[in-house]
Amino acid sequence: MNKFIIYIDKNSIFKHKNNITGNIYINFDGSFFPERNWNDFIIIIIINNWINSSYNILSGYTKYEEFYFMDGPFLMKVRKIDSEVCVIELVENHTNILLSYRISARDFFEEILRNVNLLSKYCTEQDWETDEIRKLQYLNTKFSTIF
Repeated sequence: MNKFIIYIDKNSIFKHKNNITGNIYINFDGSFFPERNWNDFIIIIIINNWINSSYNILSGYTKYEEFYFMDGPFLMKVRKIDSEVCVIELVENHTNILLSYRISARDFFEEILRNVNLLSKYCTEQDWETDEIRKLQYLNTKFSTIF
């Protein structure tokens, strides 16, 4: 199986008013997506899409979801094949598949949960409180209970 890692660089996380940005990108066996040190709205990405999409797949509501990045035309299309395997397509402009991988479903969702926890803790340590951070912390609890 391929190795899937989400990188969030805590040193790059910046809060301006209620927006929190930082470097977030995916590493699939040495291929970076969208690119190494991609900067984006990390809380919005994770709470508005990645947690909900993960929850939908894990709960059995869907077998297919799209995981978006906010800046630029990039997304991951995730299809759960069975209880153990997901196919992930790294896509640009909604149709241009850059790479496709089969990975362990458990590894994929554990990696998302690990980063949700990391981001939630970091925001708490910084004493940051916004509606989005509160939603992140709520969804973190919700997501943790089904996995």
